[in-house]
Order: sequence, then C-alpha cells, then structure tokens
Amino acid sequence: MNLITGIFLLLMLAISMAACVPDSKNPLTGFDRQAMDASVYGSWFWKDDEESGYLHFGQEQESGMLQLMMVELNSNGKINVTRMRGHTSQLGNKHYLNLKFVPADEDLGEYIIMKYEISEKGLGLSFMDTSIIEKAIVESVLAGRVEKKGHVSSVHLLDTSKKLQQFVRENDKTLFPEIKFLPRRYN
Repeated sequence: MNLITGIFLLLMLAISMAACVPDSKNPLTGFDRQAMDASVYGSWFWKDDEESGYLHFGQEQESGMLQLMMVELNSNGKINVTRMRGHTSQLGNKHYLNLKFVPADEDLGEYIIMKYEISEKGLGLSFMDTSIIEKAIVESVLAGRVEKKGHVSSVHLLDTSKKLQQFVRENDKTLFPEIKFLPRRYN
C-alpha cells in the first residue's frame, strides 16, 4: 500500500467508523485562543487504482472556523462528500487539528484530534493511537469512557483541554506514531 492510499484509508476509517478513532468532548485549545494556521489551507490530493479525491481546507467566511471538505470519487463514478469543521492548535512546535463532523441539522458531536504537519512532502496527517488513549482512561490518567462492542472499542475523552494539552505534550511521539502525506494540489 502506498502512502497516499494509507492516509486515505485512515481518513475513511475515521469517517466511516468514527467509533474506532478516539473522540474528545473538548478541543486541545479553544477556537479563539490561537490564530488559525493558514498553512493548512488549500487542496490536497490522493489517487490510487480504486479512487481519487481531494481534501479541501479553508476558513469559513461567517464563523472564521476551519472547514474541511473531503470529496472522494471511486472507480465506479460514485462520489462521497464529507464535511468537518473546527480549528488548529499549536503546542510548542507541533500542530493539531480539532475537527467535528458536520451532519445536516444535527449537533456537531465530539472532536477528532489529529496531528498535522506541512512539508515539502505535502500535508502530513496522523490519528491518535486508540490503545494509548484507552490505557490512559483505564488507568485514570485521563477522564473518559471506553465502550466495548465485540472486538471494537469506542473511546471518548471527557477531560479538560488543559489536561489534554499536558497529556499530548508528554506523549506526542507514541500518541501519534505514524504520519501519512498527501501532496498539495492547489493553494
């Protein structure tokens, strides 16, 4: 599997099986606490034998929040569009996304926190390692709940932003073990 396919599969996993990716009641930082990182704005592309698509990041005009539109086109000509909204956070020299799904006429739900970096390779994205968060909740390092359904765990962080920041700073390397890159398509 190539890197582009890998990041796409991770993102699709998060979207289609949100229970497999930890979510958080609170973001790492509040929306109005830091300036939005405009380096993430633009279009990022993937293509493989089965599908292609774009991740479009930009700032909503009215709210000022970060908006993500993911448009996937599969080899059968079917299209899937997913929308998320949130903001960026910076802890030291590391950057994170705080994103919520945007279903029509419903509460936005909980945050998905991802690490990102921008480099000559493109946009790098990394999801939290569910097992690290699950262990932290079970050992009462972080407040949250773990719901098991068969072989799948739903992991929900309930701790404060301040506590999450401390945990992420101390555990960044193990918490975000793998980063996948998508090339920039358009600015």
